[in-house]
Amino acid sequence: MRIVKKPEERKAEMVAAASKLFAQQGFVKTSVAEIVTAVDVAKGLFYYYFTTKDDMVKAVVEGYCSYLGAQAQEIAEGEGTAKEKLLRLKQHDMWAECFTQPMLADLCLPQHAALYSDMCDRVVNHIGPALHLIAAQAMRERGMDDAHAQQMSGVMLYGVLMMARRGNMSMEGAAEMFSRMTGLDSLANAAEHG
Repeated sequence: MRIVKKPEERKAEMVAAASKLFAQQGFVKTSVAEIVTAVDVAKGLFYYYFTTKDDMVKAVVEGYCSYLGAQAQEIAEGEGTAKEKLLRLKQHDMWAECFTQPMLADLCLPQHAALYSDMCDRVVNHIGPALHLIAAQAMRERGMDDAHAQQMSGVMLYGVLMMARRGNMSMEGAAEMFSRMTGLDSLANAAEHG
């Protein structure tokens, strides 16, 4: 006998199961049958909540980005200089927890360009506000006007995501670029030489 659960619970269970499977083997190698088996529901229930497997991928990415955004916001609103916050953000375990190599490899395939673009929008929507706060703080710490911090951090974030898709950007490279754009590297150089 199946256990009756609220629709939101069942949907969340399927997303959690898919998330785990996608992290282990990517979404290309994960079948809908594997997802529903992991949750012990009928295959038809999957299609009740998700029109396609791509919709499930989007739901998993939304969960990741929501988590990443909350973690990034906590760092951005916490104590410390902008450079310290950027370092904590860069070194946080959340990146490896969410976007594993199998998941990223599948998202970067040419046939999944629309899913990658959707992921970029979600990353910017969730993580962008925290980066904006850190960029604005960095600019103020440097004595600069922070009026364009939001646009600057948004352009940088989208640019990094597009370069990462092509394999031309690492986490270290992204942090270095952000530091240069906000003047954090010159603050560090001044502190070392001052």
